[in-house]
Amino acid sequence: MKLQHLSVSLFVLAAAVSFGAIAADYPDKPIRMVVPWSPGGGSDVSGRIIAAKLTEAFGQQVVVDNRPGAAGNIGTAITAKAPADGYTVLLADTGFSTGISLYKDAGYHPVKDFAPVSLAAITPIIAVVHPSVKATTVSELIALAKAEPGKLNYGSGGTGGSVHLASEMFLLRTGTKMIHVPYKGSGPAAVDLAGGLVQVMFATAPAVMPLIRGNRLRPLGVASNARSVFLPDVPTMKEAGVADFVADNWYGVLVPTGTPKPVIERLQREIAKAVGQSDAKERFFGAGLVARPSKTSLEFGAFVENDVARWATVIKQANIKME
Repeated sequence: MKLQHLSVSLFVLAAAVSFGAIAADYPDKPIRMVVPWSPGGGSDVSGRIIAAKLTEAFGQQVVVDNRPGAAGNIGTAITAKAPADGYTVLLADTGFSTGISLYKDAGYHPVKDFAPVSLAAITPIIAVVHPSVKATTVSELIALAKAEPGKLNYGSGGTGGSVHLASEMFLLRTGTKMIHVPYKGSGPAAVDLAGGLVQVMFATAPAVMPLIRGNRLRPLGVASNARSVFLPDVPTMKEAGVADFVADNWYGVLVPTGTPKPVIERLQREIAKAVGQSDAKERFFGAGLVARPSKTSLEFGAFVENDVARWATVIKQANIKME
């Protein structure tokens, strides 16, 4: 019996030494950060800010690898199948949570195929209208939509995207009906909203803040738990009377399942440290994002699981399907 206890103790000690060695040696070569979207968007901006900071911290190059296509599914699936060694990481966004519910086969499972590392940043979803719309508050918009169901059009960056899903969440929560007009990106949708071709949009801050500042769009509410630093005078949806409507767009880092825990912990610590630095915060802010690192990888894991469940409910209730 004593020999058995000794064997177990030696095994535990050997494992601890092995994990310690992994953490001490990692990384000893360049890291690939897969961004499953084209250059220039919020995911790409977030990835490049984090990659630059991690390169400084690790003394190893962290290279951003843009792999766009299939609404982020291609790059995400590539990462899911990569070796679980910490040398391929994913810069994910809200779309990471929705793919499993939108597509018959997204090519990955957000919980089973990935281990969470850290949230990095968020950007608020803002309810905006063209100035010609006779609504200066969320409650007035709801009343207008109920009085003339199906008359108002709302734009989005594409069917199944976070802006479209946030819009559908609003319709479900308020019992209203508006007509969806999908665009190839939130930028073109915002431009047509400012031109009056569509009347309403639930848009991310980067897409509409310049138009709001130029008085070409009117903000009504922010779909966040707290007021946005970008629009401190604009109420949250809860303050405006719409309960259970939180739809921040988020950006975070995950790795393939099976990645050693010491590697995940090292990445989490360095990302939290990097995102918390003043120059990184300023770069995020300039891009319309707010730095928001997780305290632990478990915290981020719970965040992702809640996000997956929330959007699954919206997608099912709104009967949204993608090929």
